[in-house]
Amino acid sequence: MTVAREVANTACHKLVADMLYEARIQANCDYKHRIEKKKTNKGAVRNLRLTREQYMRVNIQYYYY
Repeated sequence: MTVAREVANTACHKLVADMLYEARIQANCDYKHRIEKKKTNKGAVRNLRLTREQYMRVNIQYYYY
């Protein structure tokens, strides 16, 4: 594999990991706001871990864009 391809592959992997992390944080914010009816910000929910059932309750239609 060429050096350029390795660099691009590493950068893309990092971007995907960052996107998945941000999607998890946004799902946590949406759960707190829509299900529990509590105002939160991203900083407050960074350490929150939702169960699978809680994630499924979040309306995912907004994540299909």
